[in-house]
Amino acid sequence: MTDELTVRNLADLTSTEFRRLERLEVSARQEVLGKSFAESLEDWRAAPRDATLGVCFEWQGQPVGLAVFNRVPELKAASIHGLKIALPWQGRGWGHVAFAQAVGRMMELWPDVDTLRLSVDAENAPALTIYRAFGMVDRVPPCEGPNGMQHLMHVALVR
Repeated sequence: MTDELTVRNLADLTSTEFRRLERLEVSARQEVLGKSFAESLEDWRAAPRDATLGVCFEWQGQPVGLAVFNRVPELKAASIHGLKIALPWQGRGWGHVAFAQAVGRMMELWPDVDTLRLSVDAENAPALTIYRAFGMVDRVPPCEGPNGMQHLMHVALVR
């Protein structure tokens, strides 16, 4: 595995590329915890463009995942929603690479954002590993969320 994925803005995809991304799958449990690819893309489509950034990850021309950021300008913050790596690509380290590259893209496009926030289900050990490796820490002790216990995490972004 090379450590580089191609990161593309969702708004730049052709309709064919968008459909290929939409057809990617995560496990049934991952869909419960964080939606399907199709649902995440529908959320991105419905969101205001000035406050939302969607990116997809490709390896050798094939889509392997996506991430969606929402911006909160008055807090100089962004939150990430729907970081997903498709089933055939999971377990290969792509989540770490994709997360770092997605955050880098977000920082380029939103230079005023100085904090990244997210919530993640407490049982999602692979995601917690990715976020903690990036330097994210709990803002508060784990608390009840829509699917059980969750972590509310954040990190100050260093440029």
